[in-house]
Amino acid sequence: MEQQTNSTTWIIALVALIIGLGGGYYYGKAQGAAEERAIEAARKQTADTAAAKAVNPFESATANPFESATANPYDTVKTNPFK
Repeated sequence: MEQQTNSTTWIIALVALIIGLGGGYYYGKAQGAAEERAIEAARKQTADTAAAKAVNPFESATANPFESATANPYDTVKTNPFK
């Protein structure tokens, strides 16, 4: 009887160990995938922001590009409503 109890205990311990290792592997895999998704989302957000800055023509422009212009665009018009 002692031999069968000892053998059963080892089998139960082995099954519990296998289940524990499987659960730990699954939990670690899920946690790693979640971290990878978060890193990828942050990388995508950074790339989107950089692309938007590169395309925006008004990012470094002054408020009024014609403020230093002195020419009157209506000088050559025949009927100038402002003269």
